[in-house]
Amino acid sequence: MKNKYYLYILPICALFLFNGKKYDESVIERIHLNVNICLEGQECGASATLANAEVGSKGAKLYAGCIACHGAKGEGGIGPSFKGQKSEYIALALNEYKNNIERGPQSALMYAQAAALSESDIKELSKYIVNL
Repeated sequence: MKNKYYLYILPICALFLFNGKKYDESVIERIHLNVNICLEGQECGASATLANAEVGSKGAKLYAGCIACHGAKGEGGIGPSFKGQKSEYIALALNEYKNNIERGPQSALMYAQAAALSESDIKELSKYIVNL
């Protein structure tokens, strides 16, 4: 009689174990960043120079704190996608978060992020996000 319980418990345990692994892989895939590293004195090519110019911009530095939730290209994830949004909309949303105005179920996550931004930071960040 005891052996019958194992027939029910083992498949349920396997289901939970394998389902969690799928989720972890999808999260890792979503936040994976392609990075080119160039050493000083090496020829990096035109595309690497363009990437370094974008990375060095103020908007890129500000967006570094957004990547975990909104994705490297603004495709979304935990947070919403920025695809198709205008810079005015993003600036308005950031200003509302900065003033602790609720915009959705994850507003509390954004309050602290937006509170650290100045008006010029919000303008730079919203322009950068539109061009991702």
